[in-house]
Amino acid sequence: MFIFPTVLIAIFLTLTLRTIAKVMKPSTGQPDIIITGHQWWWEVYYPATGVTAANEFHLPVNRNLLIEFHSADVVHDWWVPEFGNKMDVVPGMSNHIWLNITSPGNYIGACSEFCGAEHAWMRIKVFAEQESVFQSWLETNKRDASLPSDQLAMKGMLLFQSGSCGSCHRISGTLAKANVGPDLSHVFSRTTMLSGMMPMSEANLHAWITDPQAVKPDSKMPDFIYSKDSVDAIVHYLTQLK
Repeated sequence: MFIFPTVLIAIFLTLTLRTIAKVMKPSTGQPDIIITGHQWWWEVYYPATGVTAANEFHLPVNRNLLIEFHSADVVHDWWVPEFGNKMDVVPGMSNHIWLNITSPGNYIGACSEFCGAEHAWMRIKVFAEQESVFQSWLETNKRDASLPSDQLAMKGMLLFQSGSCGSCHRISGTLAKANVGPDLSHVFSRTTMLSGMMPMSEANLHAWITDPQAVKPDSKMPDFIYSKDSVDAIVHYLTQLK
């Protein structure tokens, strides 16, 4: 009576363990990418170059990539369905996957572990690129952020650094060196903002800085109550960071 189910369980267990052994190869050496999950955004770090980005992942095709995962707060789960691999991102632990993307293109994923109020807006966008394109992106993002090109942008930079913005965000080459929120050194080169919630645009940045909780409720972005002129200056400055 129990022989058939027992045999089935043994078969499925064996197949599962074999699959895990193939997918979860031991990690060796330095990871190519380190991904950290935050409520509610993704931090991506490239150790070999020191490049840090957020939410949009640039990865080379036809290369074995070792990706390491950490969590800054609660359990998340990094999943891009077309890649197959899926990984829990657990506080106090480091997990890893090996990934080899064979076809260039844009791939969409999301956090697949409920992680709080804005879980649904913790999207993933992967740009899988030929090696030359990927290296060009890395070189651009290794550079310090652009300096202000006019007086309004200069005012925006000073407001950013002297206000609370610089207490949470980093902009390379400036006094803003915090790592609580996303790195904004090249923020306006991204196609989306707020973890894929909306297109990157001057109007959307303005709405976000003016009233963050109205745009993305329960986000960690505080309401600074800036005057419209101050918001205009900060947004103008950020649009120059490409």
